[in-house]
Amino acid sequence: MTSLSDTSTQPATRKHDGEIITARAHDAWLSFEAGIHQNDALRARVSRALDRFGLGSSTATVDEAIDYLINKELGQSARYFNQSGKPQFNQQQISHAVLSFMAGKEQQRHMTDLAIHEADTDHDDDTPGSIRASSLPDSGRITPDEAAARRDALRAIAAMIPDTERELYSLMLAVREPGMLDRIHAYADRHQIGRSTVYFRIKKLAEAIQLHPWFEEVTAPFHPLRTA
Repeated sequence: MTSLSDTSTQPATRKHDGEIITARAHDAWLSFEAGIHQNDALRARVSRALDRFGLGSSTATVDEAIDYLINKELGQSARYFNQSGKPQFNQQQISHAVLSFMAGKEQQRHMTDLAIHEADTDHDDDTPGSIRASSLPDSGRITPDEAAARRDALRAIAAMIPDTERELYSLMLAVREPGMLDRIHAYADRHQIGRSTVYFRIKKLAEAIQLHPWFEEVTAPFHPLRTA
């Protein structure tokens, strides 16, 4: 079972975590919270959510995913309990938590397997790139509400980016902002590459994100907004 002190796959403190203190004044909540890991119905639902990744039968992975669910969603569940008197995790909470949990464990592995940097210093748009896709299980489809989908998509895409490419990803997001040319020039000077190579790397990073096996998963809710 993963310790909640392990920050490699654990989310930050959530805004409703203060509700847990209020909920703990009630025996029903204390009983629910104490028995989360032993709750057969909950374990079955988490296991089914993990089945799409081929991990539903792994007791250790189910325990880790429940740890993540607790850290991510317990405050929201406490808030619901304080309003309704019903202690529970709903299916949307479980689906979102498992998706985020697996993103933290798997996505960066794919991105680090992509060739973004090339040996030469300048490129044009016709230069072919090398993309080596990792093999990941089919993640299936989840259709969350739009606000939650946007949060999950932003977290999931950010999780794809290796630490070595964070600055390049920041440049990609800000490519149309004022002062961008100065940032491009500074990046090129620091890395001793041509400015055209910076744009080439940004293009390769964008292509790598779109080729990620989970890109369709995390952007599925926005497909109707895409133009042909």
